[in-house]
Amino acid sequence: MPHTPHGAQPECEHLRGPGTTLCLHCRKEARLAASIKRKRLMLRGTAGAIVVATFVTVSAFGATAIRGRNAAHKADSSTSPSGTAATSAPIVASATGAPQSQAAKPVVDPGATSTVVVPSVVPIIPAGESMLADGVAASRSDGIVTVSFDKPMIRTRIPDKFERFLRTTLPAIYGARIDSSLTRLPIGALARQGDLITVLPASGVRIPIDASWELRVFPETRPGVEGPLVVRYRATVCSAGQSECAVR
Repeated sequence: MPHTPHGAQPECEHLRGPGTTLCLHCRKEARLAASIKRKRLMLRGTAGAIVVATFVTVSAFGATAIRGRNAAHKADSSTSPSGTAATSAPIVASATGAPQSQAAKPVVDPGATSTVVVPSVVPIIPAGESMLADGVAASRSDGIVTVSFDKPMIRTRIPDKFERFLRTTLPAIYGARIDSSLTRLPIGALARQGDLITVLPASGVRIPIDASWELRVFPETRPGVEGPLVVRYRATVCSAGQSECAVR
C-alpha cells in the first residue's frame, strides 16, 4: 500500500533518509513555535486581567471616598452654630494639666462656694525638673517655676545680661504667648525696672501678658567674690497690677 503523506510539507533543508517524507526536525521546530505562541497569548491575557482588576479597584476606592466626603458634609451641615462656637475656643493647658479655654474664665466647683480663676498662661514644661539649653535646670511646682543657672558663663550681676537670659529661657518655659509678650517690650525694658541685686528680688520683673495677667520674675542671689551674684529666679503668673505676688 502506498504511503499517505501528512499534508503539504514546507521546504525542508534537513537531511532525510531514503523514503522519509516526514522530517522530525521540522516537527520539533513547529511544536516549539506553537508553544511560544501559546505563552504569548497567556501573557497578553494576564496583562489584560491585571489592567481590568486595577481599574475596578481604583473605581471602588473612588466611590468610597466620595461617599465619605458626602457623609462628612452632611454631618457638618447638621452641626448647630452653638456647638461649633463651643469647639472653636482656643485651648491651653491648665495648672493641673487639663485643657482650659484660652481666655481667663472662672472655673466653678459645684461642691464649693468660691470661684477659682485660671491664668491665661501656664507653664508648658511638666511638673518636676526639666533641663533647658546650656544645662540650665527648671523645676515646676504648682504654678511656680524655679530656674537655676549657677554656672560661670551664665550667673551674673549685670542687668542687661539677666534680661537677655530671661528672653531666652522664659519662652521655653511658658511657650509662644510669653515669647510674643517679650517681643512687644523694647530691649532694656526689663533691666530698667529696678536694681537687679537690691530691688527686683523683692518686687520682681513684670512682663505684661494681657489686660488681666502679667508674668512676675523674682531673681535670687548668692554671695560672690566681688559681691552678690544672681544664680536663680522664680517665675509665676499674677493678676495685672497686683502689688503682692508671693512665690515662696
